[in-house]
Amino acid sequence: MSRFPSYLQSIPRWLSVYLPLGILIYPLLLTVPGLNWEEGLYREYGLVENLTALFLAIALVLFLRTAIGPESLLHRAWLVFLALGSLLFLGEEISWGQHYFHWVTPEELKTLNRQGETNLHNMRGGLEFFFTKIAREGLSFGTIVGGILVPLYLRKRRSEFAPGTLLFWLWPPLGGWLAALLSATVRLPNTIAHEFGMADGRLPKFIGEDIGEMKECFLALFILIYAIAQFRMSRRASAG
Repeated sequence: MSRFPSYLQSIPRWLSVYLPLGILIYPLLLTVPGLNWEEGLYREYGLVENLTALFLAIALVLFLRTAIGPESLLHRAWLVFLALGSLLFLGEEISWGQHYFHWVTPEELKTLNRQGETNLHNMRGGLEFFFTKIAREGLSFGTIVGGILVPLYLRKRRSEFAPGTLLFWLWPPLGGWLAALLSATVRLPNTIAHEFGMADGRLPKFIGEDIGEMKECFLALFILIYAIAQFRMSRRASAG
């Protein structure tokens, strides 16, 4: 097992800082005349949506690859759970392939789905509320607590855990702090604009009415960073 716990695993700066900042700046670039290549493009085919899918696909592979290594059955079960969660997030994000393969939604499902797609998170009623409110906001809250507050507390206390124990491998790396923070706060400009009646058509794409796509992108990036930390621990364990 790696000498360093999961929350102290190093993450490249380009991934932990520069990439989330680039994603944050991207909507502003689309407001520059001549640079908005997404104008007239269905939002599901835009950069933010496809980055979200890419992050989740890579995370899924890493979680599955890492699940082979740990001796702890609990650790393996956790990694499989994370892989299944990534698969669900990815599948819903791309409507289980409909965005790329363009199949026609069955009429029975189309009448129940707010956007006429083959996914669960746009189903009218309880499912939509669960995915868009409980699951997404719960995940965002978890990234702040588990990805920033707890790791900072443990690092400040210089806590030490035996390799292979629960607290050694459980917590996400501190390298995901910016993605976690942005996932929790990126909605603020839109919320403030709504309070002053300034939101309609005045905010850039993804900062305005498509803000949910930005939030999901940062959440997916955080999941990828967590997957990389778990994979690195596994690689160092096998090398050591």
